[in-house]
Amino acid sequence: MTSKFKKSCLWGAASGTALICALAASGSAHASGFQLREVSGSLQGSSFAGMSTQTDDASQIFFNPGSVGQLRESTYSVGTSLVMPNVKLKSGSFTSSTLTNAAGSVSNATYGDMGQDALVPNAHAVWTLTDQLNLGISLTTPWGLVTDYESDFAGRFFGTTSAIKTANVKPVLAYRFDNGLSVGGGAQIQYMDARLAKAVGFGAGEGNGDVTGDDLAAGWTAGMNWELPTGTRIGASYVSEITHNLKGDITFDSAAQAGGYRNQTAEAKVTTPEYITFGIAQDIGEKWTIMADGQWTNWESIGTLNFRYGGDTNVNFAGNQNSTADVYNWSSSWFYSLGAKYRYDENWTFRGGVAYDQTPISDEYRSVRIPDSNRYWLSLGASYKVADWADVSLGYTHIFAHNSTVNHTETNVGTFRGEYESEVDIIALQAKFQF
Repeated sequence: MTSKFKKSCLWGAASGTALICALAASGSAHASGFQLREVSGSLQGSSFAGMSTQTDDASQIFFNPGSVGQLRESTYSVGTSLVMPNVKLKSGSFTSSTLTNAAGSVSNATYGDMGQDALVPNAHAVWTLTDQLNLGISLTTPWGLVTDYESDFAGRFFGTTSAIKTANVKPVLAYRFDNGLSVGGGAQIQYMDARLAKAVGFGAGEGNGDVTGDDLAAGWTAGMNWELPTGTRIGASYVSEITHNLKGDITFDSAAQAGGYRNQTAEAKVTTPEYITFGIAQDIGEKWTIMADGQWTNWESIGTLNFRYGGDTNVNFAGNQNSTADVYNWSSSWFYSLGAKYRYDENWTFRGGVAYDQTPISDEYRSVRIPDSNRYWLSLGASYKVADWADVSLGYTHIFAHNSTVNHTETNVGTFRGEYESEVDIIALQAKFQF
């Protein structure tokens, strides 16, 4: 390969990275809690077993900055995942003693699919600075959510549209010691844009309210990856929480304004959770690798979401109407994965894996916005080397979810009860370039 052609390929990879970064702000999807793991086409095929230990390509550095030091050549990965959730309300009911006409107008007690398909892009790069020092960067959307109901949904007074979109830039440095240990750390710079909409009532009438906000904030990450002479790899990493002070507006349609609702500025604080990832991998002969990982996510940061407004949001209601609170009270949760990698020949590598994904949401606090439940993953994947400097990876996951129940009561609104069932299909495609 000529130097000119290499530079052209490098320019193409850099341009692709810039494009993915721009697209990242618009990509989001429904996931357990609202965490998105879809950052690697190769790891997708093993249900993310190996996320703390493997270094096949640059995409695998996202979960563990310590892995950056184990790559021996400059490497670039770009990819996207198509996430296709299917979330159905099997039965639902709404009762209210205050919203009399609104309760009587409920017609959509079942709902075909309130989850929204989404493309989740990602881009990663590692540059070798010296024989032992590497620089890495990941551009991802680690948190995201889109759920959307029609205007006649039975639970519309508790939520209609919910959208959380993020774009995360994670630059890290890693140093590899002579004994095979690599340690790394760095920053994460994260943009968040959020929107929550629901119906609002006023006696015999109803309208719609919509609160939006965005913010740019930062956190940090650190990790280690240790390659032992026995073919064993051990990995562990930490990613900090990031607190976003979202600022925006709450707006109401004309029907709501006729009932006394007024547009105001709005603020809210949202903290994305910290998480710890750890794992072990073992080579078996020259062809097989067995991988096991665990991840603890501290969702307790999602407690009560307090909204503060620039003034009263309804001039007809008694008392102060300049703040509201949504209670979530999520708990910490675990993700466990077990997978295998088989190197068939110099060109083909195959992967498979299973995982258990625990929901952070208890039955008491489950809401129409995220009717989440425990999940089981089943994944398959393959990588093909198309040239000495490039390969392509494809991963597929089907997620089986427990049925879930929402039983939500709010003073001055009423009670919604619903039964949900869900499943998710994910297809991830990735290209790797190495120079």
